Amino acid sequence: MINVSAMLGLQTRFKVVVDGVDLGGWSKCTGLAVEFKAKMIVEGGNYEYQPILPDIIDYKPIVLERAMNAQDSDHLQNWLRGKVSSYMKQDFRGGGSGTAQITLCDSHGNKVSSWSLRGVYPAGWDGPELSASTFGIAVEKLKLVHEGFL
Repeated sequence: MINVSAMLGLQTRFKVVVDGVDLGGWSKCTGLAVEFKAKMIVEGGNYEYQPILPDIIDYKPIVLERAMNAQDSDHLQNWLRGKVSSYMKQDFRGGGSGTAQITLCDSHGNKVSSWSLRGVYPAGWDGPELSASTFGIAVEKLKLVHEGFL
C-alpha cells in the first residue's frame, strides 16, 4: 500500500550548496552516479568460477545547468574566483578542496533525500553561447568532480 502522506521527490526541486555557499537555483543536475568496479581473478586449477575482488569505486562528475541571472551567476563567479585564488596560492588544504550538498525536495520544499559530496573541485564552467543572429536564453554550466558521496 502506498503511504499517501509521504511526499515524492520532484526532478524540478533540488538545492545545491557548495563549500557552504548557496550558488543559487539550477534547472538541471546530472552525474549522481557511482560504479563499483570489480576484478575477476584467474586461479590456476580452478575451473568452476572466477573469484571476484572489489576494485575502485568510480564517481561521475556532477554537471549543473541553468539560465543565467544577475544574482546567482554573480555568486557562482565569486566562488570560482575564490577557487582560482586558492589554486594560485597552492592552498589546497590537503586532499579535497571542499564539500557540496545536493538536496532533493518535494512539492513543499521539504527534503526527500540528499547527497553529501566530499573532496569537491570545480572541473569546468561553460558560459553562454552569444550570437546576434539567434534569440534564446543564456545558459551556464558548472562541472564538479568529487571524491564520492557514499
